[in-house]
Amino acid sequence: MDALNGNEVQALRAALRKAEAELQRVRDEGESRRHLVDILHEVMGNLPTEEIFHLLARRLARALNLSHASVILAKPGSPTGVVATAFEQPHLHDLEIELDKYPEVISALHGRIPVLIPDLMYCPLYAQLRDKWEKEGTQVKIRSVMALPFPLDDDNWGVFLLRRTFDTPKFEAADVEFASTVVRSGVAAIRRAHAIESTRADNHRLEALAQTDPLTQLVNRRALTVRLVTEMERVRRYNAPLTMLLLDLDHFKLVNDTYGHLTGDDILFGLANLLQRAVRTVDTVARYGGEEFVIVLPETGKQGAVAFAERIRDKISAHGFEVAGHREIHVTASIGVATYPAPGLDSAEDLFRAADAALYRAKGSGRNLVCS
Repeated sequence: MDALNGNEVQALRAALRKAEAELQRVRDEGESRRHLVDILHEVMGNLPTEEIFHLLARRLARALNLSHASVILAKPGSPTGVVATAFEQPHLHDLEIELDKYPEVISALHGRIPVLIPDLMYCPLYAQLRDKWEKEGTQVKIRSVMALPFPLDDDNWGVFLLRRTFDTPKFEAADVEFASTVVRSGVAAIRRAHAIESTRADNHRLEALAQTDPLTQLVNRRALTVRLVTEMERVRRYNAPLTMLLLDLDHFKLVNDTYGHLTGDDILFGLANLLQRAVRTVDTVARYGGEEFVIVLPETGKQGAVAFAERIRDKISAHGFEVAGHREIHVTASIGVATYPAPGLDSAEDLFRAADAALYRAKGSGRNLVCS
């Protein structure tokens, strides 16, 4: 009877241990699901890509007890990638890295499936790096690694790189399954945010192209007119003067005929840089057309503008423009100056006409002159 009671007790204890293990498994699954639900709710918002990356990396780090969790962006086959965010270094972003130091990332990008390395000290992928660490005496704290790839668009991919140190358990298949589920749950939000940001960036680039002269990278005539109207409105409100300089290179057709149009383009590009370096940040330099340039000087009266124009004229005549095939070419410029407000000037077109008339006088008086 005593023996029977002993067997029953052992059986009951075994059943109890099994029940406790099952209960713990259910609790763990419930905790994992809770983490996952929290993540899903958070990433469904209209967050920017960088915020979604940081959010997912942070939540994965907490749920899986990670020492390191980062997002690396790269094209498959590229030798380099960019760290978009890192849980362990919240302020780090857009750091370029060499991918040959991260073989699990390369493998994940190539195969486009999760890569698990329970212990990198025994993984063949890390054989060369282990030899290097031994030669250099490098102490490595990372033990377990997983890399989870995800698509950003047709050409670009990202990888969640998750790591644990030696003082924590190795990654298991269940950890990869959970992390993969979390990443998949965020991919839709990531791709949506990435698409929106790419579209905005494309629109900004198109807008910039529409306002920029392709040769000199200066503001073009269309954008100049818009800015000039805005500046003239400011003059009317605050009663501060505004001056326009209309600059034209002298005998520039002769330069093109003698040295060719490519050399002429080099000179125009060089002149644009010279003018940009000479003006204030509040001033606007624009290519008006051909070899004509405009400089808009806010809060500058006629006397100060004429003095500035003379300095510009001197700089141009003294400057040797370095062009391909020729060491230096010297050119001169004539400059017309017009100031607003002034009698008979009511619009941007009026200001252009006044500056053009002053430039015509400078040309007729012998060139390489400033007239107002």
